[in-house]
Amino acid sequence: MKLTRRDFLKNSTLLTSAFVIGFHLPIKGMAAQLENKKEIIEPNAFIKIDKDNKITFLLGQVEMGQGAYTGIAMCIADELDAFWNEIIFEPAPVKDVYNIPGMPMMLTGGSMSIKTQQQRVRLVGATLRFMLKTAAAKKWKVRVYDVKTKDSYVINKRTKEKLSYGSLIDEIKNMPIPSDVKLKDKNEYNLIGKRVKRHPIEVEEKITGKAKFGIDVRLPDMKYAALVQPRVFGAKIKSYDDSIAKNMAGVLKIKQLPNEKIAVIANHWYQAKQASEAISVVWDNGEFEKISTADLEKEYKSYLGKEDLPIMKKDGDTQSAFDKAFKVVEAEYSFPFLAHAPMEPLNCTVHHQGSKAFMSVGGQFQTLYRGTAAKILGINPENVEYYNNYLGSSFGRRANLSSDFVVDAVYVAKDEAYPIMTLWTREDDIKMGYYRPMTLSHAKMAVDEKGNITAFKADLINQSLTKGTIFESMMFKDGIDKTQREGIEDHPYKIATHDLKAFSPTSPVTVLWLRSVGHTVSAPIVENIIDQAAISIGADPLDFRIKNLQNPRFTKLLENVAVQSNWYKREKNSGFGVAIAESFGSIAAYVVKVKVKVENNDYKVQNVWAAVDCGMAVNPLGIENQIEGSINFTIGYIKSAQITLTNGAVDQNNFYDYEVNRLKDAPDSIKVEIINSGEKIGGIGEVGVPPMFAAIINAIADATGKRYTKFPIKLG
Repeated sequence: MKLTRRDFLKNSTLLTSAFVIGFHLPIKGMAAQLENKKEIIEPNAFIKIDKDNKITFLLGQVEMGQGAYTGIAMCIADELDAFWNEIIFEPAPVKDVYNIPGMPMMLTGGSMSIKTQQQRVRLVGATLRFMLKTAAAKKWKVRVYDVKTKDSYVINKRTKEKLSYGSLIDEIKNMPIPSDVKLKDKNEYNLIGKRVKRHPIEVEEKITGKAKFGIDVRLPDMKYAALVQPRVFGAKIKSYDDSIAKNMAGVLKIKQLPNEKIAVIANHWYQAKQASEAISVVWDNGEFEKISTADLEKEYKSYLGKEDLPIMKKDGDTQSAFDKAFKVVEAEYSFPFLAHAPMEPLNCTVHHQGSKAFMSVGGQFQTLYRGTAAKILGINPENVEYYNNYLGSSFGRRANLSSDFVVDAVYVAKDEAYPIMTLWTREDDIKMGYYRPMTLSHAKMAVDEKGNITAFKADLINQSLTKGTIFESMMFKDGIDKTQREGIEDHPYKIATHDLKAFSPTSPVTVLWLRSVGHTVSAPIVENIIDQAAISIGADPLDFRIKNLQNPRFTKLLENVAVQSNWYKREKNSGFGVAIAESFGSIAAYVVKVKVKVENNDYKVQNVWAAVDCGMAVNPLGIENQIEGSINFTIGYIKSAQITLTNGAVDQNNFYDYEVNRLKDAPDSIKVEIINSGEKIGGIGEVGVPPMFAAIINAIADATGKRYTKFPIKLG
């Protein structure tokens, strides 16, 4: 976790004082993942052991509070038999060897960190452990089977003599890398599957303030930049007056950026910020100045029900199924734009030095951000020294395909003589950031006399997240964004016929994935209409789901939360809701109890019972933390958060009018149970969000008798 610039330059070099081992997966685009090639172990850049027995793990994933460092380190430490408390982490340099398997880039997102890395790093640890045992056995002139490893030492089983891993560096430097090693059996794990707290070094650094986030970067002669940004989407600068600002204390330079922004560079951040507020700008706001939220809603609504919308999934005769149905239910859903509002404001520090550059950023797309910087500066990406810091949360905001805050920082620092930190204010991000798309949807479902779902029809209208980006060719096909499909096209229920459509209107409003991406709208739609269908025929909502589900993994989770919550003994209309959804390879189910406060048209989520199946729980405590965080995250977004537009500009400014969850609204109790199904390991950082949205909707409907489908939910 401690990495100086000098360390950064050295950390991929095979030093005389350290042995470095790593892995490499040959990657040729996305298709390579499907080739099922065996990973090749190479002596490159993943584990460093020095002669003092210090073990350093270079991590290609970023840590933003999700527990990736701890989870991945548990896997490597378990296979390596390294002393847990003394492992050190360093962010990896931008190199292909750290790419996500099957993807030609380094990134953190999609709940992929532990899911994609655990097998790889376990293999690395096991390989290095075997080599260390082989070296020690040779030194003692015994068989490999006569030695064992523990806490970063090789131990002679007969004599109890010990050799530190660091003392064996010279012996293994030129040793052939074994092509086939055996991973530990589950019953041999010391860490994997156990409730492990955050790694002690990470905890110490964050508690003592030693942890370095992007905003903490300090370099010699560093300057600061504040931005003047448009407030209407798509606006352009006509003219500006900086006559007052350029004469203010500490101001070094004012420059117009190519992306319709103005930067003030000063000795100190406050000086830059004060001067930016003294600049008068005349904007050409364009046609979007006439557009408000109501206008977009009207436009979106005009698309609902159109027969020529792009087809997501169509099978069977849905109209016939509706005509013959015992019961038909339908609803219209309205989801607002949502801001990510990460706690650490967006920032990026860049030092342009002719044909090379240094950049320090808390970002999720290392390869993309470095490449973007190199392109703007007109230099080779290999000449951009990229250092990644801790991220003060993200929820998707720092995984921006347009590299927006990085682009700003590079434009600001280009051709300047000193390093410059460009810092967005929270108002900048709330008012001119990237948002979870506003969505309108209409859903309809048919049920027969036996309680079988016979038809599901839905239209989904929202902006594409990937059209016009580097991911378009991979994720936008046949007029539909992959993120529109997820959770609706692949819902878990047995349904005979489908008529599912989607459309992506264009708009100057900039959009981006929010935690759990398309599932933030698909789960509320699917799980709400399922609830309606159950109630329409007098069926228990939980039993109705079990009857119509296809996969027993889902059934097991619902049965679990039913027991936890005493579902079948609950009082009728007492505010209980149930929901289940799969996302990112994992499944989560909830029962939620809400209390409606009639006197002020408010409600509170009192109790949450959760069950989650991510295949294999590497760190159950970390999983519980993520589910608890997801629950509180979702409550804020369903109760109060929304981004609205008036005359082309965002109405909200900061946390005082863009409300995330407050302590008073946190549940009184949360209980999480983990089901280890043994299936393929899934992600955990996002799976807890989608069904929580849906369970709250259903609980409010149970308590009030009214089904709210416009978000945020305001009673009355």
